[in-house]
Amino acid sequence: MYTVYCTVLLFAIWGVPLLAAAAQAGADGRLRGPVAEAVPSALRAVLPAVLATVVLLPAERARWQGPVLLEPAALSWLLPQPVLRRALLLPRFVTASVTATVIGAAAGAVAGFLLHALGAGSWWAATCAGAGAGAVAGFAGTALATSVQRHSGTGSRHVASIRRTGWTVAAALWLLAAAAPVVGSWATWAVLWSGPWGWATLPPAAVAGEVPAGAGWAGAVLSALVLTAAGRAGAESAARIPARVLRAQADTALRVRASLYSLDLRQARAAVRATSSRTVRPTVRLPLPRRRWLLVPWRDATALLRSPGRPAWAAVWAAVAVVPLCLDGAPLAVVLMTLPSGYLAAAHLVEPARLESDDARCSAHLPWPARVLALWHGVVPAAGLLTLFLLGGSVAAVAGLWSDRLLVLPVLVPALVGAALVSAYRGVVPAHLMVGSATPLGDTGPLAALVWQVRGPLVALGALTVVDGPVRGAEPDAVGLLWPLLVGVGMAWWAGATARRTMLGR
Repeated sequence: MYTVYCTVLLFAIWGVPLLAAAAQAGADGRLRGPVAEAVPSALRAVLPAVLATVVLLPAERARWQGPVLLEPAALSWLLPQPVLRRALLLPRFVTASVTATVIGAAAGAVAGFLLHALGAGSWWAATCAGAGAGAVAGFAGTALATSVQRHSGTGSRHVASIRRTGWTVAAALWLLAAAAPVVGSWATWAVLWSGPWGWATLPPAAVAGEVPAGAGWAGAVLSALVLTAAGRAGAESAARIPARVLRAQADTALRVRASLYSLDLRQARAAVRATSSRTVRPTVRLPLPRRRWLLVPWRDATALLRSPGRPAWAAVWAAVAVVPLCLDGAPLAVVLMTLPSGYLAAAHLVEPARLESDDARCSAHLPWPARVLALWHGVVPAAGLLTLFLLGGSVAAVAGLWSDRLLVLPVLVPALVGAALVSAYRGVVPAHLMVGSATPLGDTGPLAALVWQVRGPLVALGALTVVDGPVRGAEPDAVGLLWPLLVGVGMAWWAGATARRTMLGR
């Protein structure tokens, strides 16, 4: 109730005036324009993909913390007793479902009201339609997450099959949404009627005038039928969750919560990773190196090949880093997105170094000191990021979007990889940072701990932004191309010093 009170109070202070200002701007015509006119038509294609993604996110979390979570007292005293499992677990499922439905309905209502501000329908119809779509997403996500929780940690292939099917559907929906302006309206209609993810979006599309009103009512009826079936399946899954899954997830949730309270995001991530059983792909092999100095790059390349999600996300973020430099006349804020996007690409490629920092046993038998080992861990990420940037520049040149500012991307690689290595070897948050000083805005300890965790990218990106002209959109010159290399040398030295201090502290 205290959480509800704080949420309502903050929304009344900050949210209501902003919504009122948006409604007034829509009534005055200040929100009219090409973008506002394109939003309702894009809603039909994009909203089903958004809804499917929102439903899948709780299912991903359910692999380590599902909706049905017992408190320690119930685990210790009630679970071992001969009581009805349904009477113990079903109230938790109901509470989680109601909470997720209310949150989804509130978020959907806000989105629907903003849609009305853009000129789509009356305010009450848009708000109700948005609330209905949000409620469907919240309830369906909880039911699906309960089914995943029932089979998590049991060695069943049911969870893998749900994840594979769900994300395949979501990816197909996003592809159709991106291709809708090219292939025509038939793709949009196919998405809207292809399944529950499209049926729930028919009422908002009907309010926006993109589909007939009868289609909106049909979508509401179909969504109600789907929610009824999902609720029954979720209740049955909740009553059949094994005791070992409940105990394991309660222990994981406790460790994650303790790590978050101490602002140790690395330990929280390690606790979540420990719950997932990763299957090694024996077919992904690289030939054994014949030189000792190739051992660490060989290990890093093998680890990335056996975890293809990391290189894939690195490619996505590298593409995001290339695009702003190809846009002539783009605002400075858009151009500066190159730096954080490039850092995120490098951070995905230095995952082997991060795993080694978490577990010192991985490098205990390697014949190099920590400082040298950290630099060897930057070889494969630097080569991979350089390849991605060169490939992005080549694609831009073929597409006729070449800009001389793209020349700065290769020289950014040492600085970005060095910043990622500093974060990989940062270690545990020092205890003295959590003891801050009292201010009218609160204690400074948590802020200092957060700044300490992101000090590597803050220093590197700050130095590149303040001094380097090509990063800010200027034409490249000798100084602008030399400065990132100097920053890269400094970040490489810092990464080695951080690795030495972290590994010696263990």
